[in-house]
Amino acid sequence: MDLNYIDYISISGRSWLHRSPAGFKILFLSAAVIILLSATSWRLPAIVTAAMIAIAVSARLPLKLVLTLSLYPVIFIVIFLFSVSGLTLSILATVSLRIISLTLAVVIFFLSTSFPAVFAVLGRILPDFLVTALFFTYRSIFLLSDGFADIYTALHLRGGTDFRRPVFTLSRLGMALGHFLAHIIAASQRMAENLKLRGFHNHIYYLGKRYE
Repeated sequence: MDLNYIDYISISGRSWLHRSPAGFKILFLSAAVIILLSATSWRLPAIVTAAMIAIAVSARLPLKLVLTLSLYPVIFIVIFLFSVSGLTLSILATVSLRIISLTLAVVIFFLSTSFPAVFAVLGRILPDFLVTALFFTYRSIFLLSDGFADIYTALHLRGGTDFRRPVFTLSRLGMALGHFLAHIIAASQRMAENLKLRGFHNHIYYLGKRYE
């Protein structure tokens, strides 16, 4: 999953959904979550799923990416299937469609709403310190993703892992973990220093306007 690509789509998109106010989309997402959690049959989640796919198509979002991201929870559905006895087909369909439609709604929201717009809305209702914490959490996800990709590439170039040689594998994994932690700490420090040089003082700015 390329987080940078997802971020690029949300910022560079020019569809009607991208141009819609972030506050409206947050309310729409909240309403969808409430409706889906209160659904008692598979029909309503199925209708919402079809509607979400139609929205994604009309907003010119990459449908393959939308569906791929939305199917990530399938593994949890499989675990649920094998961990609960006495499931009927109706219950399974309701739970599965509810989870998939919820994921679809969240994926479409993040693919059509840039993070500055999201934080601009949050900044109107949340304290500055909490918005700042959420912003750093958001950026940390990208740092972790980039760090993991770099470590994976380094492991692959150095021969990867071979579980038939456990000592060799553990040595490689331990070295990778150490490099990963060092990379994340250094990247976090660089991000903090860059923000400080740009005038960051526990306030996030959006389109030249400070969160009030």
